[in-house]
Amino acid sequence: MRRAGRLSILASALTCLAQSAPAHADPILTRNQHPLVALYGLPLPLAARLPGAGSGSLGATVNWSKIATTDTTDQRSYTLDGEVFEVRVQAEHAVGQRFAVQGQLAWRQLSGGSLDSLVESWHDLFSLPNGSRNRLPEDELLIEYRSGESTLLRVDDESSGLADLPLSLGYQLTASDQGAVAAWLTIKVPTGEAADLTGSGAVDVALSLAGERRLSERWQLFGQANVAWLGKGDVLADLQQDFAGSLLAGTTWKAWRGLELTAQLEANTAVMDTGTDVDGDAVVLTLGGRYRTDAGWAFDFGFSEDLQVDASPDIVFVLGVRHAL
Repeated sequence: MRRAGRLSILASALTCLAQSAPAHADPILTRNQHPLVALYGLPLPLAARLPGAGSGSLGATVNWSKIATTDTTDQRSYTLDGEVFEVRVQAEHAVGQRFAVQGQLAWRQLSGGSLDSLVESWHDLFSLPNGSRNRLPEDELLIEYRSGESTLLRVDDESSGLADLPLSLGYQLTASDQGAVAAWLTIKVPTGEAADLTGSGAVDVALSLAGERRLSERWQLFGQANVAWLGKGDVLADLQQDFAGSLLAGTTWKAWRGLELTAQLEANTAVMDTGTDVDGDAVVLTLGGRYRTDAGWAFDFGFSEDLQVDASPDIVFVLGVRHAL
């Protein structure tokens, strides 16, 4: 009830955004890239302003993330050490005046990678905590969960493949020169492989509300609330939660001509209850921007840092390109 109340309050706030100021505030297309959280149907940022009738967009985004954390209790041990490299192609098109459809096709690779030394140097430079990564070997892959004497999950071989497929339907609730609000329904289809951690093995269904508001010629705000029903999957199924939620809030600043700088904050509830700190509620800060051209191209760049240590990757690098159709 408390979570539903918070989502209701945010929904009201997002509706108010649309009544306050022309905008096209696009968040950076990333989310919590935790190797297990990313398997489930919490959506990426969605458009608050849907494309006009007969128009759409086509784009691709790369998320390259590194996580290294481990936690051990009297009965349980959980280790996440590896890199996820994800390439996601996204297409969106208007259907009539108020509806839009969106599909995403993603390829995901899980490996030991090569980012450990870079992450440690980054943390040393800014005096950021290393958490438990100092207890783990560099550039090796191990995702393991043990309960008592039983190993319930272990992945230590590099794998790659098609990830689960999200399909979304959007409805424009309100739109004006001052802002916009859209509602989205997303169904995630299990096209990935649970054994390779490219999919959860189940259908998930999510409802989202996205809003944007222009404050001035240079400043814009955006936000999104998501709640997802998680189908019973094949990855630690007995520990999986039935529902998960996430919130996104951010701002963009038009710095120079087509250059926009963006800061966004995302928080999500845990998708599993492992009895460790590795799968708790997460908070992720993303900084970056976008360069738009007069020809309809947009180029994204950014990086994410975990504010809640252990529940999300240490670092995520984001690059993207999109073209209006």
